[in-house]
Amino acid sequence: MKTKYIRNKKGFSLLELLLVLGIIAALVVGAFIVYPKVQASQRAEAESKNIATIQSGVKALYNSASNYAGLNNAVGVQARIFPDNMLNGTGATASVVNLFKGNVTLAPSADSPSGTANSSFNITWVSVPAAECIKIVSAVAANFYIAEVGSAIVKSADGALDVASASQACNEGGNANIILLVSL
Repeated sequence: MKTKYIRNKKGFSLLELLLVLGIIAALVVGAFIVYPKVQASQRAEAESKNIATIQSGVKALYNSASNYAGLNNAVGVQARIFPDNMLNGTGATASVVNLFKGNVTLAPSADSPSGTANSSFNITWVSVPAAECIKIVSAVAANFYIAEVGSAIVKSADGALDVASASQACNEGGNANIILLVSL
């Protein structure tokens, strides 16, 4: 009778190694495709929260005033309306920037039903990339009287957000969109 020797193979075959490397490569490519989208959504959500914080801070500050006369960034900085992560510098000379390193400004406005000077206020967001622009505008427009992207009015007074025109305006602005929000 012949004895059969069974050899135990140790290690992996070349085919198994290539299969594992292929799976790892697919996961890495998938991560590079998904990660920027997730990161853009997180930035847009953070900026939307910052806008809501600023709007409520201004309204609380001017609650007992008859209008928004005198509102500007210096007043906002001194009243601590802006989140700390938006301040570049310290004290009254601090500038206000968004996550995209664009300027943020507060100013009184006459864009209101009465048309009276200082009866509303503007929050302006500069240098907003297209990927975040539409997400930010969609998230905050309902809380504002008027919303503009560049020169396009994407939410008119007491109207609903026009998502198609907002998307088009954000794409046309590329990575340098200007969002103007008017609050009563």
